[in-house]
Amino acid sequence: MTLSSNFELEINESKYLKLKSSRDCLSGAFSIEEKYDLLISNFLELEKECLNITCEHMLKNNDGYSDFFDIRARLNRRVVNLLTASRLYMDHLGQHVKACLVEKGRCNDVKALFSLEYDSCFEYRFMEALRNYVQHRGLAIHSNTLGSSWTSMNKKNGELEYKSCIFTHKDEISSDKSFKRTVANEMPEKVNILLASRKYISSISKVHGELRQLISDNVITSRNIISEQIECFKKQSGDNSIALAALKINQDNEVIERVNIILDWDDVRLNLENKNKLLYSLGQSYVSSSAYNKPIKRN
Repeated sequence: MTLSSNFELEINESKYLKLKSSRDCLSGAFSIEEKYDLLISNFLELEKECLNITCEHMLKNNDGYSDFFDIRARLNRRVVNLLTASRLYMDHLGQHVKACLVEKGRCNDVKALFSLEYDSCFEYRFMEALRNYVQHRGLAIHSNTLGSSWTSMNKKNGELEYKSCIFTHKDEISSDKSFKRTVANEMPEKVNILLASRKYISSISKVHGELRQLISDNVITSRNIISEQIECFKKQSGDNSIALAALKINQDNEVIERVNIILDWDDVRLNLENKNKLLYSLGQSYVSSSAYNKPIKRN
């Protein structure tokens, strides 16, 4: 076993395996954050699309049939992308978490966290059922509304507020036997998809926060192992660690396995973790472009 850049340093098998395990742990942690970033980015695009459509309605005449079809198509595309990203995040999570844990049995803890959110949040159950429906049967959005109203009876002290809403209809869903019956039974006549999406993402974000804590100790240890080995190599090689890798070599001096020893990608993981904050209160949050300069009165 050797550490190799332009300078080679022999290491024992135990150290090689520890470096390999640490690299796998950091790769798993990176993949988890990468897919969470993809999920949040798709949710952000849905929110932006709704805001864009609302702004267009304020500025343009877009109330014809072709306009409503275009609006629904744009929003369906965003919802499908969001649901696909959530499926990818959850389906890949098990293998990535396994790479990050010493106690492999604790992977079941992740399933338990998702089960808890499923049991406690209607919107989570609805979005999961809608995802299956969208993948196999039909589109998510059955109607959308665009409208405006004054925020005050005294128009001089108020604003004309524009809003858009998108809905899944219970009667459309209930007519399809493939949609999960228990979820269909608890649906109101119309489900506001944007609100449901916010609460769904909030639930996933809550699990993601628990997951970060679950793997944190081993991820930190793995980063330290690789960092220490890089520093050790630099001291002996004259401060050179470019393209550093641990190599497994057979008796014929042929490289049969290679483990790259770098932290650049793990720095990206840390940036993603810092950028994508946990969204616990997303179900109670919304964006406003109000320019009204008086304090908002609260009940």
